Parts: sequence; structure tokens; C-alpha cells
Amino acid sequence: MSATIFDLHTLPAMPAALLRAAFTRRTARGTALPEMTLRAHGCRASPELLARYRAACGFDADGFLPVTYPQVLATPLHLGLLGLPDFPYPVLGTVHVRNHIQQHRRIADAAPLTVSCHFDGQRDVPAGQEFDLHTRVEAQESGELLWQAVTTMLRRNGDRKDKDAGRKDRPPDDARFAASRPSPWTVPADTGRRYARASGDFNPIHLTPLTARPFGFSRAIAHGMWTLARCVAELGEAAHLDALRLDCDFKKPLLLPARVTFQTARESGGVAFRVLSEEGKPHLLGRLD
Repeated sequence: MSATIFDLHTLPAMPAALLRAAFTRRTARGTALPEMTLRAHGCRASPELLARYRAACGFDADGFLPVTYPQVLATPLHLGLLGLPDFPYPVLGTVHVRNHIQQHRRIADAAPLTVSCHFDGQRDVPAGQEFDLHTRVEAQESGELLWQAVTTMLRRNGDRKDKDAGRKDRPPDDARFAASRPSPWTVPADTGRRYARASGDFNPIHLTPLTARPFGFSRAIAHGMWTLARCVAELGEAAHLDALRLDCDFKKPLLLPARVTFQTARESGGVAFRVLSEEGKPHLLGRLD
């Protein structure tokens, strides 16, 4: 874990954290990530925001946080790290490409929590530079580790150009899903706005075509964590166990509105799932164990 720990007694407000992260003047030279842990005490899910989250993603109220919800609590801290002056990359254009979540015990809706985040695992990849944001969620009183995650981000090379983008063939189908019964979803145009009102993530690429267009999108795109949460909600009781492992890769932006297909495949010890575009290309691939 990073050597320097900065303690907060409340989570930063999401809109302010997003603005600071987006517009902080960078002072870093090179690509070294800041060696700091941000830790917030006394964190609780807002009943109003949690209700909005469940409505936006399809979860029933059962007294426990959905396995994806602690990521919402941690996002202001993620943005706090990304907004540090010595963070070496511009935040806008940094892409969420993977998520690994490990839940050790279900978290009650109103439980007081300590949430901490730090950077790790920076590496070069063909598309640019990847790095990880590590998150821990602990019981406030006992310090018991309840939930942890690794959020992988990609900063693309500025000169990267995919000359074959227009000629790419459809990828071969995943044989695991050959016997799966497809479930069609209609994803409304306001999905990004509804999720933003629940999560506080008002990144303009998710809101309207007008606000998404300066960032290279013809229409607003769904939050990746909305797509993952919607998948988990669809899995029903399989996601209600105490100990869970949830992995996903975000493959292709989901432009809004959209018609997509959700599929599952039972595997030894778990279930694989995916969301496909109308052209049969994956938006998301995941697994729940």
C-alpha cells in the first residue's frame, strides 16, 4: 500500500471531485503515479441515492448493498487520486477497461464503512498505459474487510490510430454461450442521466449527444458500471451470496439508446455473462463466482 495516507471524515461531493479531476493543472514529469492512499471514514449509502441506483439498474431492495454499489461509494476517492497535481495524465480520455470485485460479506444498507483507495500496477500495453486503482471497504467499527476491488484504467497513446478499424471482421463467437437463451434489452436514451443522478457521475460523455460529441461519440454512452450492475441485477439470487467474485471486461461503448442482448453460460463454480450489440459484438464480458 502507498506510504502516505490522507484521512477524510466524509466522502468528497461527486460533482466537485469530477470537476477537480478534470481541470487540475498537472505538475508531474514522467509517468510515476502518486504514492498516496485516500481514506474516508463514516461512509454510508444515502437511502435516496441507493433507491435511485436500484431503480436505474434493476435491483430489488433487500436490506443489503448490491455487490456493485461500493464502487459508487469509492468513485469520489478515485477521482480524488486522479485529480492530484502529480497524477501524470489528463483525466478526460482515460478509459475504464476492466473491473475485479471481491465481496467477503454482504454489506447492510446503512452500515458505517471506511473506504480507502490507492494506485498500483502501472504497465505499458499496446494501446498505451494501464494502471490500477485498488479499493478496500471495511466495517467502520471492527475494521473487518468486507469488499475490495481493482479498477483498471487505460490512458491511450495520443498518436494511436487503428488503420484497420473499418475492415475488422466480426470476432468468432464464444462457444460457451452457444446454448444460451438470449435476453433482449432495450436501453433508453436517458439511461446515462438516470445513472448519473444515482451515482453522481455526471461525466458529459454519458448525458446527451451534445455533451458527448466533443469527446468523439455521436451519442451519449452508458456508464460501464451501469452495464455491469444491470447484468448483476439480471443474475438474481446468484448475486445474493456473502462471498462473491465478479470480473468484467468493458469491450465496446454502448451508445444510447440501444437494443442489446444479454446472455449467460453456466460454468464450473460460476456463471459467465455478456452483453452484445445488434451486430453481435460484445459490449461487456463478465463472470460471477
